[in-house]
Amino acid sequence: MKRFLKHGRPTRRLAGPGAAAVLVAAALSTVGGATGAHAAVSSSAWYNLVNANSGKCVDAASGATANGTAVQQYTCNGTGAQQWQLLPATDAGYYVIVNANGAQPAIDVAGPSTAGGAQIHLWSNGGWSSQEWQPVAESGGGYHFVNHYSGLCLDVPSASTADAVQLQQYTCNGTAAQSYALNQVGGSAPPPNPNNPDLGPNVKIFDPSMSAASIQSTIDSVYGSQQSNQFGTDRYALLFTPGSYDVDVPVGFYTQVAGLGASPDDVSLTGGGIHVDAAWSGGNATQNFWRDVENLSDTPSSGTLEYAVSQADPFRRVDVHGNMTLDDYTSGNSSSNWSSGGFIGDSKVSGQINSGTQQQYLTQDSTMGS
Repeated sequence: MKRFLKHGRPTRRLAGPGAAAVLVAAALSTVGGATGAHAAVSSSAWYNLVNANSGKCVDAASGATANGTAVQQYTCNGTGAQQWQLLPATDAGYYVIVNANGAQPAIDVAGPSTAGGAQIHLWSNGGWSSQEWQPVAESGGGYHFVNHYSGLCLDVPSASTADAVQLQQYTCNGTAAQSYALNQVGGSAPPPNPNNPDLGPNVKIFDPSMSAASIQSTIDSVYGSQQSNQFGTDRYALLFTPGSYDVDVPVGFYTQVAGLGASPDDVSLTGGGIHVDAAWSGGNATQNFWRDVENLSDTPSSGTLEYAVSQADPFRRVDVHGNMTLDDYTSGNSSSNWSSGGFIGDSKVSGQINSGTQQQYLTQDSTMGS
């Protein structure tokens, strides 16, 4: 059941146990230099709510309007699923935040709960205090939203920057993961977020807070489209922020895989790790062109990193903990599994590099076990 007093109750519930916490949150924001206890907003305007940490918009998942629809963050796209209106609640300073789609369901705390970590979803607007939010102005121009029922803040879990992360309520802490810009729809475009610029839909940025399954799904999707896309027009970048990842990363055409740390060892791949085969062409890698791997460390679970390429496939600033082979030895073709050309630079391979059927290869400023 959604909540315990759904039928036969007043049109709105009494202030919840978080009322005192709301006052504390407002007081803290004032001490921090906020311009007031709550924001001056237009109840006739529609807004995009843009998170200060991720640069992504508060979004109704899949544009749905049904009770229980996840309220998430997602790349801003101008759809009605990301347009919100703040309607005044009975208590001054509080607003019900409704979505532009359907019958305009409201942002609501599941349960309703007063616990940190409780998820945020849509529910038909019933005037409940779990649907009432106080937008508290911040000195930097953003707002954090304090729930009337719980006294907790609207929050992005683990300060994630990923798409499709469902929002939660959490103890108000003044972080950017709880700060939102109110950008009026139809007004001037919001300024770019220097900490999270919009790099386009084909740039995939991973961080260790994301689930391994989610990261793997994205990688598999990109490879599924690029494995044999020799003359296609799509281009992809798979970028890993510092941390450790247990993932399998096959690298297809027109794909860059890179770590974003200052040092290659700031990003550690384990599991299947990086590999390039030529299964799409029967094990013949002489047409495996146009891909790139750089600035990360790789500890392949098999003990060997397969990099069966031919030309325009640089492999730079990579620390390989194991062996490396430069032809296709996994596709079952041992008679015509040719490969021809490539480049390894500023890299270290702790084990042996096996050139296999390679006809030509350039290695520069690199070390190898043998």
